[in-house]
Amino acid sequence: MPLIGILRGCPVQYVNAMATAAEAAGLTALEVTLDSADPFGAIRSLAQNHPNMSVGAGTVRSVREVADAVEAGARFIVSPHFDPKVVAAALAAGVVSVPGAATPTEVLRAADSGAELVKLFPARELGGPEFVKAIRRPLGEPALVPTGGVDVSNAAAFLKAGSTALGVGGAVFPQAALDSGDTAEVEHRCRILISAIQ
Repeated sequence: MPLIGILRGCPVQYVNAMATAAEAAGLTALEVTLDSADPFGAIRSLAQNHPNMSVGAGTVRSVREVADAVEAGARFIVSPHFDPKVVAAALAAGVVSVPGAATPTEVLRAADSGAELVKLFPARELGGPEFVKAIRRPLGEPALVPTGGVDVSNAAAFLKAGSTALGVGGAVFPQAALDSGDTAEVEHRCRILISAIQ
């Protein structure tokens, strides 16, 4: 499943329920952003309670945060930017590194640093699927993960443009649903998005 669900700002008491709903719909990877409440606790709980889901940490900006996330059970590290020290720390810990990039130069530097995937962020503001299509071939077809503004209206186009995977947040985890614990809404949105790309 070429989707990474992004849990940002989910109340701690609903984290596992949201993951269960997303998993029931077919989502297989979930990122907990470090600007959420008790993110390392959430990652630890998800990793323990959802063994079939790949759980990672997002908004990771430092080597220390990499260490804390991996200790909690994160299997991949996502950053909003490219920092070679953060990439190196993730790779040394044996987890997947997904640094962020917004320009062709940053994409190449991130890919050359050993990152298996490069997060293209903010994808919609950068130009959407057309931007992905325009830069992939000249850059040697790096493995891109557009994130930011990805939803049911453009997900299929992003994949058709050559994206390896997509980061999806508010489109499947709207803040109102997170705040109220509305797992039915989350599962419904996940199913609609997954159906749109199949």
